[in-house]
Amino acid sequence: MKFLYEDVNWQTVKDALCVANKIHVIAHVSPDSDTIGSQIALYHAFTSKGFDVVMHNIDPVPRICRYLQGSELITHGEDFSALDGCDTIVAVDAGAFSRLGMLSSYVEGKTLINIDHHASNTLYGDINVVDARYCATGAMVYDLIQSYDLSFNEAMASPIYAAVLTDTASFRLSTVTADTHRMVANLLEAGASTEQASREIYQNFPKQRFDLLKYALDSLDVKHHGCSAWISVPYVMYEKTGMGAEDSEGFIDYARSIAGVCVAVFLREESPNIWKLSLRGQYPYDVGALAASLGGGGHKYASGCSLNGSLEQVSTQVFDAVSVCLQT
Repeated sequence: MKFLYEDVNWQTVKDALCVANKIHVIAHVSPDSDTIGSQIALYHAFTSKGFDVVMHNIDPVPRICRYLQGSELITHGEDFSALDGCDTIVAVDAGAFSRLGMLSSYVEGKTLINIDHHASNTLYGDINVVDARYCATGAMVYDLIQSYDLSFNEAMASPIYAAVLTDTASFRLSTVTADTHRMVANLLEAGASTEQASREIYQNFPKQRFDLLKYALDSLDVKHHGCSAWISVPYVMYEKTGMGAEDSEGFIDYARSIAGVCVAVFLREESPNIWKLSLRGQYPYDVGALAASLGGGGHKYASGCSLNGSLEQVSTQVFDAVSVCLQT
């Protein structure tokens, strides 16, 4: 099989892992399919090499990832005491240390390996393999597993497929290349199922999600003379419908799909007056720089950050930043 990127040096990662006593693989807070898929694929690859590996995150595995073999082994919560003995931490898909949700004291005396594809990554690890050319962190894991000369099986292939499928918006983004599709062909030959992934990720929603979607679409607004589209969901609507952050995944795509829209904005209130901003941009508008101006980061055409204040205050702040973005 061919590496996606031959020039990436995985040797420093492998050298650190070969002397590890116990490895903790961690995903970022509010995990998505890319971070969970990467985490599970690494778990199966590392254990097949004889490494002692545990998976623990601050937040639980999202519903759409629970079909993946090994997801049931991921523990979660703020108590890290069960991870005593871990001397090596592998963080996947987290652009900053704060995205891991753990105290800095937990990392003291341990080797922290940072594997990520976000251009805004702060290089917080002792070892950093960060490359924005990859369409997903799962694709980086694909290359790392290949560097061990391991044969892919269904347990490794399915989570990587889920990671790549979701982080490329079902292979619709500019990060998808011919080599991406060749990788996917290899994953399918190893046992990943397109039908299962599609059913579990896109066709298995509770009815309450659509109650939430109705409210979100009712908030849809177009600004900047049709160049930006906005959707917002306040915290009270999550409470009312019994839904969580993962249940509004993909809502921004409705704003992005409107003809003429160059920047899509989704504001989700995580708790009272604390908002998660998601941004999607069309060429040539750099929403990564836009998010950075607001204290966040991400990719050139997909990014985000957190903001504090009322919806009116936050919207005004974001409106001004979007205005600057559309003028550049």
